[in-house]
Amino acid sequence: MSADKQQSTSAWSLPAILAVLTLITSAVLMVTHELTKDTIERQRLEARLKSLQRLLPESLIDNDVIAEAVVIFEPELLGHRSQKMLYIGRKSGEVTAVAIPVVARNGYSGDIELMVGVTVEGEITDVAIISHKETPGLGDLIDRNKSDWLHQFPGRSLANPDIKNWKVRKDGGQFDQITAATITPRAVVAAIKKALVYQQSLAIETFVQKDPADA
Repeated sequence: MSADKQQSTSAWSLPAILAVLTLITSAVLMVTHELTKDTIERQRLEARLKSLQRLLPESLIDNDVIAEAVVIFEPELLGHRSQKMLYIGRKSGEVTAVAIPVVARNGYSGDIELMVGVTVEGEITDVAIISHKETPGLGDLIDRNKSDWLHQFPGRSLANPDIKNWKVRKDGGQFDQITAATITPRAVVAAIKKALVYQQSLAIETFVQKDPADA
């Protein structure tokens, strides 16, 4: 075979090989996704259930919070980019607490999704980080399994500290930041504050269960 023919064959075969490899890789990824999507979704649900147990503890509720969840969409008040679920805790039919989804759009590496548990009195039960893309070793210290940074929020309210002090210490507020990663905690603190403000605006009576006999 002449050198020209060899070069022509090589020039044709390389793109063909790359195309085949691309197709194979895509097929493997698609199959892997199909095989793992149920597991991933189950893991997400399990993580959310664990978070809800902290946000809406058994001492405050006796209802099925999953069954009674309501869909909300608050892009301005809570930073939502899509519909989210708000979970309602009741005891003996009375609303005792809510778990509010809020999105901090100003994280260092993008959106930070949180759930904030708040009692009807406006006091935080707990805060859960649902998802984020913050820098490993710095911004990701907001994760409960990476540090105890979130421990400073349970028991807090818009009166504790005063609403004007709902900022990190670097900005003159009362909340600890993370060394070398101020942007992330600043975003989270602001998001938690938004959830507290939103809780105050909720018409709780909207969620009060009605006696079927009154229907």
